[in-house]
Amino acid sequence: MIRHSHESLGRLAERLEHAGVEWDDVQVMDGEPLPPADEVDALIIMGGRMGAYDTEEFPCLADEMRLAGELVERDVPVLGICLGSQLLAAALGGRAYLADRPEVGAVPVKLTEAGYRHPVVSNVAGRRVFEMHQDTFDLPPGSVLLARSDRFPQAFSLGSALAIQFHPEAHNSAANRWAEHGARDMVVRAGVTPEEYLAGMEDARAELNEGSYQLFDAWIAGLGG
Repeated sequence: MIRHSHESLGRLAERLEHAGVEWDDVQVMDGEPLPPADEVDALIIMGGRMGAYDTEEFPCLADEMRLAGELVERDVPVLGICLGSQLLAAALGGRAYLADRPEVGAVPVKLTEAGYRHPVVSNVAGRRVFEMHQDTFDLPPGSVLLARSDRFPQAFSLGSALAIQFHPEAHNSAANRWAEHGARDMVVRAGVTPEEYLAGMEDARAELNEGSYQLFDAWIAGLGG
């Protein structure tokens, strides 16, 4: 598990523990080294405040992209969430970049035909997802778009890689805290009032929980033990 902050893993940790999966945390912002590719059975790359293109300021991002690319070549499962999805896109031949404006709150996503067939992403069909991002990506060559919002691609697959732009790990309590503190400026730039944000998150609470838990359970099941 590559982490760019000390934020709680929320629903993701709950489902990993429920399935009896053990994992190692690598806190790259604390200078912890990445493991060799041949020692990784599966990899999850979490979100962060930086952009995938900020490799000069954060050289570890380039190392993460190299590791992710090598793992996909080896057919090792890699899941990228938010920043992780952008790193995967860039690592596999696409592009990550600053969007015209952020996307925040409980947002409906539309699945493609491939998305409806996908064992993991199909679990958010007809449901809203929690968004908190100011960057987006162009799809890598050969990848399959699985979902998008009205404005941005939201999920793609390529070989053993699954990229998810939204945040299924974050409970409403964390999402609301981000909006009130660290990401407050992002909410303002998205053109959403605090009241609209909070009301939308509360209205979507049940579908956020159900879709997120089912998504993680399906991805974990696909690891095959």
